[in-house]
Amino acid sequence: MAIHEVYQTPAGMTDELRSHLRVEGNCILGTVNDDGSPHLTELLFMLDEQDRPLLPTPHTTRKYRNLLARPVATFFVSFRETSGWVSCTGPVELATGAEAERLNQSIRDHLLTDAGHATIGKLLGAHEDTTIIINPERWMSWNGSGLMERIVELGGDVEAHPASTWFKNLAGE
Repeated sequence: MAIHEVYQTPAGMTDELRSHLRVEGNCILGTVNDDGSPHLTELLFMLDEQDRPLLPTPHTTRKYRNLLARPVATFFVSFRETSGWVSCTGPVELATGAEAERLNQSIRDHLLTDAGHATIGKLLGAHEDTTIIINPERWMSWNGSGLMERIVELGGDVEAHPASTWFKNLAGE
């Protein structure tokens, strides 16, 4: 049985994905530990003009050490508003020195407000001395655009039960 189109993950960067990524600021970065296990961290990022994710980080982190030893990473962003995601995997470059300082400043300028620069920006600027540059070999994505139609086809009543009611609030609030 073939996978239903609702679950298919198209490959490739599109203008729509690019526009979503340009307004996002957080991603999950996956690197590989010495024992082969995945190491996942949440980071700030910015997409550059060549569609490469740029991620600032201190050189003292495990992700940095992992990338020195195994220079490949996976980048993942979830789009809550459109019930979708995008990811890419590829070799990385590690920018340091003046280049990292310039790139990291441009990332902060892209993401932070004046208040952000006056507060968290100072912390980030003091510690993030490296920029991870991912050179994507393949982009993959998925969006929930066909979910409602498929649920209705299967007999689901999305009018009586809107998406906001589907999952339990596990925090108990």
